[in-house]
Amino acid sequence: MVELVSVVSVVVAVLLLVVAVAWAVTGVLGVTGRLRRNRRLGVRADDSMASDEAFALANRVAGPGQIGAAAILVLGAVLTLGVDSAWSVVFGVAAFVAGLFIVGLVSALGVRAAAALPVEDSGCGCCSSTDNEAPAETTEHDDPASDCGTSSCGSCSLRGVCSDETAQA
Repeated sequence: MVELVSVVSVVVAVLLLVVAVAWAVTGVLGVTGRLRRNRRLGVRADDSMASDEAFALANRVAGPGQIGAAAILVLGAVLTLGVDSAWSVVFGVAAFVAGLFIVGLVSALGVRAAAALPVEDSGCGCCSSTDNEAPAETTEHDDPASDCGTSSCGSCSLRGVCSDETAQA
């Protein structure tokens, strides 16, 4: 029984250390601003992937928490290896759950920060011009965006269906 616990403890500790390295690297790169927008590492949500600036901000906000979660995982790995009983695995699992909670929390804060960034809306080009003015060849009645009082319908699929604010759903 002691040998089985030792083997499981070593496996859990190694897995914790691998995840800790990934979180620490991501956190350090995020804090320093060297983490480039990608589909594998960092805070990846619609708001954070909207632009390079939003991605950098989200990861700059989440970075310190990821580093802290990595430290918790390293501590959990040390406890998992240091305790020679069935409790060793419990320490590892508890550290992983705590780290996962912290990473989730700081990622949500990063997404909120990215969502707070002002979005540059240039229209889609099919129902409005990209310089936020009506195209020269259309009149006020031909421009579908003129129904909204804006220069863009918001989506090319909504072209011609804009309505004023008093319309009810």
